[in-house]
Amino acid sequence: MSKKNKLLSYLQNFPGWHTSQELAIQLELSKRTIKNYVQQFRDQGILISSSVKGYRLEQSSLEKKQDNTKFKVHKLPDNNEERVNYIINVLVNSSSSINVYDLANNLFVSESTILQNLKQADREVKSFGIKLIRKGDFWSLEGNERQKRSLLSSLIYEETSGVFMNRNIIQENFPQINIHQLEKSILKIFHKQNIYLNTFELNNLILHFAIAIDRCSNGHRIKNNNSSSSVKKQGFGMDLVNSIVGDLQLVLTNADCQELALVIETDLGNEKTTKNIVSKETQKLVTDLISYVWQNYEINLDTYSFKKRFALHLDRLIMRSRTQNIEHNPLATNIKYSSPTIYECAVIMANRISEKAKITITDSEIGYIAMHIGNAMAEQITDKQKISVVIIIPEYYDNSLVLLKRLQKKFSAEIDIKKIIHDPANIRSTPNAIDLLISVGSNYIDSKISTVNISQFLLSNDIQTLQVAITSRRRQIKRDHFQEELLKFFSSDNFIKSKKVTNIDQVFEIVNEKFFEQGVVEKDFKKLLKQRENLSSTAFDKVAIPHSLNMTARKSRGFVVINPKGIKWSDDNRVYLVIALAIDPNNKQLFRNVFDELSDIITNIDNVVKLINSQNYGEFIINLVEML
Repeated sequence: MSKKNKLLSYLQNFPGWHTSQELAIQLELSKRTIKNYVQQFRDQGILISSSVKGYRLEQSSLEKKQDNTKFKVHKLPDNNEERVNYIINVLVNSSSSINVYDLANNLFVSESTILQNLKQADREVKSFGIKLIRKGDFWSLEGNERQKRSLLSSLIYEETSGVFMNRNIIQENFPQINIHQLEKSILKIFHKQNIYLNTFELNNLILHFAIAIDRCSNGHRIKNNNSSSSVKKQGFGMDLVNSIVGDLQLVLTNADCQELALVIETDLGNEKTTKNIVSKETQKLVTDLISYVWQNYEINLDTYSFKKRFALHLDRLIMRSRTQNIEHNPLATNIKYSSPTIYECAVIMANRISEKAKITITDSEIGYIAMHIGNAMAEQITDKQKISVVIIIPEYYDNSLVLLKRLQKKFSAEIDIKKIIHDPANIRSTPNAIDLLISVGSNYIDSKISTVNISQFLLSNDIQTLQVAITSRRRQIKRDHFQEELLKFFSSDNFIKSKKVTNIDQVFEIVNEKFFEQGVVEKDFKKLLKQRENLSSTAFDKVAIPHSLNMTARKSRGFVVINPKGIKWSDDNRVYLVIALAIDPNNKQLFRNVFDELSDIITNIDNVVKLINSQNYGEFIINLVEML
């Protein structure tokens, strides 16, 4: 999609007013370009209103246009990213080499542009074990059929741009195959075996079958290779594949069937269907990982349910990696942005797994690890978010126990009732810190403690009043705590706003030099930042939060770099705000608190714009606290 169309799509998907700076940052365009695009759309009859609030698309004007942005996407690619994917598709599906000049002609671009796109394509395919071979003006792919199919699968997922893979998308990519019939057959066979497939598993399996059917029909067949030895000829996976092939009367080679069986066994195996479920190697690795996570983050994963489920998952993950079966996770990016602490924990676990099992782990697999961690942490997080409550109720009420039970039932996830008292004089004798005082059946308000008044009957309006008070108090506690941590963590000496800092290397150099001078880190901190960055980009959309993999700093400190024009970051990201973190191993909890809160704040583009507009350190801190 062109940048102009991306602007219209953004305004269409996010109704309401958007400032020109927000649009410039979100779409990586200049304000002048946005203004020009808006005028061009107006000339086409698409009404985009403008005011001091920014720009807003009038949806009614778009509905009148037949050619709008749910619009017809051009068949020919019109930017570098689309051209690279187009070229890879052509190469994968070509039985011979392709000519540079023919490509340039077909795509209406120069030969030099095509050469640049081919170099980028070469970088893309290398992660699948494939090489791009050049002989004069002719280019071709060198790799086996399994690798090419993995590449095709990845391209299709990538082209959905974050939309969940579904039957319609697969059908669009393989119009000659009846995807509805394929889905129906797969579900029928699995239902007979009493095996449940979730949406991701079903769509992944449909896609693999579609690719295999398409490739075989075009003469691209898998030759016998090492993967066949991983599958039993009469095992669970092969039985299911043979049933589906027979049901649809498909023509697939034995090697292709074994390949599909491997997908099933590594992706869908469970306790009932997997013999010798977890290897001793994996059990040992799970124990090591639980200990490693506790040492680094003080997150307790040592529960029976986590060990049981994650061990099964880890066994399949290791097998997938060793057999180069790519697992796609459409939720990976969402998890990274919505649950940064959990995702960061998954990153260090993935790094540990890579080192111990000698495998490579993709971002999609990191996303799955994060899902397991998140499930294990949910209960722990809920307990920490509770506020301490004392209830004051007149002694002559005989229904205090009834009220207590109702409060616990209604607000058990939000409050921790420390004590019930009958006299305000006893409040100060309570040993625990009190976050909220619930005064029942009276108008008593404590001058030093947040107080809420409710009736002894806990009516619907009492429940609403109490919910507002709990939410408000919890937010205030969170803000106060966050402000204390920010003031400890950031100083005015470690704040830079400059258009001269334009790339990640400059940022790392500045942070390394300043932190070393201040006695915060050792000289090799820059190397540690790069090591972590290589695992998975620390960019969260338009903001980056770089830090080392292990907490080895002498002091816990943060460094802020702002460039309103943007900073070139890893994985072709462009960020406008960088918050670098150095963490003392004796202050792990500080990292979790600051990192998670910062990451939560920056998921909102309005917050990002406001932070980028901060003129100095003081304004930056005030803005952060107000955003909680």
